[in-house]
Amino acid sequence: MVGQQAYGWWAWGSPAYLYQATVQVDNRDTFAEVALGRVNFVDSGENFYAAVTILQVVSANGTENFTDELQAIYRNGMTSITMQITVISAFANARMMLNYWS
Repeated sequence: MVGQQAYGWWAWGSPAYLYQATVQVDNRDTFAEVALGRVNFVDSGENFYAAVTILQVVSANGTENFTDELQAIYRNGMTSITMQITVISAFANARMMLNYWS
């Protein structure tokens, strides 16, 4: 590994909210991972939900869109990555770590 960057976001939703963010990467071989850091319910009920996932990666493989929850991926020549936080009656913060191998 020759470098690393970290990013963080938060989302709040009552009843629901989707937050998306795209990070530009300078055509590097990259291992990326996303994770939730904290989740709290915000309504008086007991039902709440939060998730973070990688939605899209642009790399030497082309543009890849993902529909299942994907928390980590390695690609050669990554140029951008898009993540999404989903919350329902919740507050959540999430992070993305980019580990560079070139």
